[in-house]
Amino acid sequence: MNWQSEPLTCGPAARPKHAQEWQRAFVAEWQRLAEGCADLEQTADLALELYATRGTRNPVDIAREAWGAPVGG
Repeated sequence: MNWQSEPLTCGPAARPKHAQEWQRAFVAEWQRLAEGCADLEQTADLALELYATRGTRNPVDIAREAWGAPVGG
């Protein structure tokens, strides 16, 4: 999955959409790493927590880092 981050300077109305897209991409990668066995609610909550500090970065990379998997592979 390729992540294309939109600039966060699009205004306040664009931030919720960006956060939701980021969260979806994070959860999708986490589910892949967990081979479909991750708790979706807990993973979505984790994604929102991480978005607050890492939302400008690729959510797939952040999921891999949090999981302990190699990034960039």
